Amino acid sequence: MVPILAAALAGKSHSQNSGSGKGGALNPPVAIYKVSPTHPEELYIKAIEGEAVVSVNVNIFGNATEPQVESASQPEFGEAAAKAASEWIFEPATKDGVPTEVRAKLPFVFEIAFEHKLNVEMGREVFVELDRPVIPSSDLAEDPLPSYVPQFSKFYPKAFRDTGKSAAVNLEFVISPKGLVLNPRILSISAEGFEKAALMAISHMEYQPILVDGDPVYVSMIRPIQITE
Repeated sequence: MVPILAAALAGKSHSQNSGSGKGGALNPPVAIYKVSPTHPEELYIKAIEGEAVVSVNVNIFGNATEPQVESASQPEFGEAAAKAASEWIFEPATKDGVPTEVRAKLPFVFEIAFEHKLNVEMGREVFVELDRPVIPSSDLAEDPLPSYVPQFSKFYPKAFRDTGKSAAVNLEFVISPKGLVLNPRILSISAEGFEKAALMAISHMEYQPILVDGDPVYVSMIRPIQITE
């Protein structure tokens, strides 16, 4: 019977039956070459995150074989994780100093960058490369005024509910020729943990298109906001 171990992503695996026992101690395998799974395209487009656990046989040569999905939050995550797991290479497990075959469990986490998640929620590209000059709002006769301001409280972090915490945030962003907020970034913030909320809030704001010599232009500006419950 092949012993089952729980292998850690960071390196040495954690044995479920390690220690001194009959026949000596079993030292778990150590991953020396890891392959990260590819985020399934359909789930990435929808900004769906998840996890999977895959078990593999680690033979005496350190190769991972016979991948099997033990659990997965989405079937596609299991398939991607199994494919990646089969390419891992280990220092093999040993028993009394002799390489031995074991079965190991490998956990995988599928995460998505906040920028992409914001793009998906907004239904548009918020973070973009601009191919036209950007005019500082300080060069205009007056600061642009928003045509729509959301309730910032709707973006209040769930982790801080009922704590009374708040944050003052100073942000810089670009107003597109269509009046949409692009490329927001935080210049300063009074409390940690409100960064994503602030970026979400400012991205939902809208402006009237700004015209210079009759043409709509990109305009950069700095604006303070307050995130409260």
